[in-house]
Amino acid sequence: MKSIIKAFPYPILGRGDDYLDSEFQSTMDTRKDTVGVDEHIFLDYSFLLSNEDIDKLVTGKKATYAIDAHCSDTLFRKVYLVGANGTIEFENGQLYGKVTFTPLVIVSENINNFQSEDLHEEFGEEPFSFQVGDIMAIDDPQIRYIEFDKLQFESLVRVETAPEIPDETYRFRLEEDMITILMGKKFRHVWDVCREERDKAPMLAMSVYKDCIHAALEFTIKNEDAEQYKWVRALKLKLDSLGKHINEDSDFNELCTQSQQLVAKYGVQRLMRNVG
Repeated sequence: MKSIIKAFPYPILGRGDDYLDSEFQSTMDTRKDTVGVDEHIFLDYSFLLSNEDIDKLVTGKKATYAIDAHCSDTLFRKVYLVGANGTIEFENGQLYGKVTFTPLVIVSENINNFQSEDLHEEFGEEPFSFQVGDIMAIDDPQIRYIEFDKLQFESLVRVETAPEIPDETYRFRLEEDMITILMGKKFRHVWDVCREERDKAPMLAMSVYKDCIHAALEFTIKNEDAEQYKWVRALKLKLDSLGKHINEDSDFNELCTQSQQLVAKYGVQRLMRNVG
């Protein structure tokens, strides 16, 4: 299969404006299921191709839909030749961590004299030839994160003393797989004392943990690639289990309310029990 990064002397649907009014789209969903004693990954997919000229080639078996599956953590890479819809099964150990699925239409039999009325005028009126393995269409790669251990958001938050920040303050480091709450020396002392006292511990949840959740929600909304971090995926799983979701249009107060609700069990609800 050819690299899409290079410049080619032939048009590719989905690359820039090679085609004027044609589309190649895909939908993909991953799921887990147990096969024997192992847990396998299944990719359910479907394609939509609106260009009649390429569609005729697919129907005539001269081109085929394909999915390039690439997992850098396991060094697994394979191009699957597939139909317009279906399911691909991945065995245990093939996928883990970040996986990229790239939808394609590739040539399966040499093609001569290809033309399409939808081509950009820069390609002129001369027909094109394609060789086996050439890319005729590509959709945006879709990234999934595959994990077999159950992610717990609470286990992905840690505390560190940070001498470089003001003594009575705290802040968050979010661009890692774990959230780190950085605390000035004096604040860390207060933190350690309050954690051990039943009547004071809820105040930590209502302040530090609430701010942490608020920062996490805001970070997730503002960063398109946030899901690369393990804590983001864990947070989304936690919200799903509670029947909640991250609303990208939430304002400050809405995020604040959601953050308070997520820590209420450890904060205000405990305080209410303590005061009777």
